[in-house]
Amino acid sequence: MKKIILLLTFLISFSTLADATVTKDYYVKGMTCGGCILGVKVALKKAEGVKFLDQNVSVGVASIKFNAKQYNGKETDCKLSKAIEKYTEYKVFLDKAHEKLACNQL
Repeated sequence: MKKIILLLTFLISFSTLADATVTKDYYVKGMTCGGCILGVKVALKKAEGVKFLDQNVSVGVASIKFNAKQYNGKETDCKLSKAIEKYTEYKVFLDKAHEKLACNQL
């Protein structure tokens, strides 16, 4: 019986943790190689005022997992975009077609 209660407690805790996260994909135009991936990872570490739980960067896509309380929509998108664009020469978009900029800065 104790094992069942422990298992149920674990499952409830795990589902609550999973619900408390937001995963966001950023499409980075101009990335073509492993060096590009490294550049984006370095830029993400330098993003001011942005805290995230995990990152998965591949050629053209940065998938970032946030604590739901730390993801502030467009504000977070813009801060990440500015960091990537500042430390690399890439543009960051919210869609694969590269039509919607992550931050509408001029």
